[in-house]
Amino acid sequence: LSCMSTTWMDANHDGIPPDLKVKARFGNPAFRTWHARLVERSYGIVRCLMDCHVKYSYDESMDAFTKEQILNECSDQGYRAASNEGPTLWPHDNTSVDSPSKEEEIITELRAYIHLSFGHPVRIDYGTGHECSFIVFLLSLCKIGCFRWGGSNDNTDSNDGDNESKSNQSPEVVSLASLALFHAYLRVTRGLQRDYMLEPAGSHGVWGLDDYHCVPFYLGACQMMAREQWQQHQKPKKKKSDAKKGLGQDPDKGTEDEAANRVPDNPYLPGTTLPVIDESSPIGAHNDNHDHWTPSVINDRQIVETHRPTYLYLSCIHFIQQIKPGVPFFESSPMLHDISHLGGWTKVSTGLLRLFEGEVLDKMPVVQHFVFGKIFSANWSPSRTTPPEAPKRTFINGPMGEECIAPWASGDGSGASSGDASQGRGPPPTNHPGGMPPTRAPGAK
Repeated sequence: LSCMSTTWMDANHDGIPPDLKVKARFGNPAFRTWHARLVERSYGIVRCLMDCHVKYSYDESMDAFTKEQILNECSDQGYRAASNEGPTLWPHDNTSVDSPSKEEEIITELRAYIHLSFGHPVRIDYGTGHECSFIVFLLSLCKIGCFRWGGSNDNTDSNDGDNESKSNQSPEVVSLASLALFHAYLRVTRGLQRDYMLEPAGSHGVWGLDDYHCVPFYLGACQMMAREQWQQHQKPKKKKSDAKKGLGQDPDKGTEDEAANRVPDNPYLPGTTLPVIDESSPIGAHNDNHDHWTPSVINDRQIVETHRPTYLYLSCIHFIQQIKPGVPFFESSPMLHDISHLGGWTKVSTGLLRLFEGEVLDKMPVVQHFVFGKIFSANWSPSRTTPPEAPKRTFINGPMGEECIAPWASGDGSGASSGDASQGRGPPPTNHPGGMPPTRAPGAK
């Protein structure tokens, strides 16, 4: 993702810049070349990811320096896999097409998901369906154990259908991975949307969260909710520390029970090391925990600009302000403006999850493009076992359960009626049993 966002669209680094000669509102054809490069290098990207996971297994005895070395080495290999060295370093073995190994089957399935994660090469558009494909890609990595932190690797030989034993990731690890990966993913997709002018797929206009995305708003709201909950845990500790200072005691000296019940540092803020809120410290990218933010914080442009690298929700708001400059926020994004009046982030995250389920996952135009395999399998029972049938009768609206038929139409459906409308044409007669007289315009003669 880092290589995609820095070199793939940079003409000075083997990039694919947009075609400036194209005069179109949406869809720069250069995106098709960009996507073809993604397909070409996706095998090396996925293969490198799996190789790093197999080669480096987590050990609790590792020190911080060793962990950082492993992380830097894996990051360097991933960058090379996405660069023009990828097809050479990780060539695709086409000899095993007829009888692929288990590893090749996994790579093929993961490649299919990543191909759909950055837009459609024919329509040159991007929408929530492509965003869902990236989520499926991350879910598949999680199910095969790539996000497992700690524990043994004894279950690496289990079959593809039994992946629950591998997906034993803790919520803290999944939260950090989702936030970090979506920050990097958005750097790529926003560059594509901006430079290649991808058409919004299924956009609701101003009555949607964003022309392209939905999930980052929910994840960002969850991050804000976790920050809010973490602050509530920190307030009693700060009061106790102030009380000790007032009594002349050492605030850092506590009992064993206090040490055992110590609330850990905020896992949703990378780099946070202060166990207690320090009001004397300056506000930085991560050290802002003494500020209480309600959803209306999005109206403060200074806070949005300062803390958008850390908080995903603020990053999404900043992007909207960036692509729609000079437009009042309540006009460009009325739904987000209404959400900012809610009292807390819990309500925001709950509502955004319902919105994602109702407007994305429950929509046939979105889910019909999902690709299923052995990792992400379609193993549910269908809601309908027989094909749907067309209705044989019209609307039932009469007092005795009879069909609702026009006054001049016959009950046999032939369209014939009595009087002047014997051929099914013209206004109904006034003496029709239905008792419905013809209407006439006031100025008609």
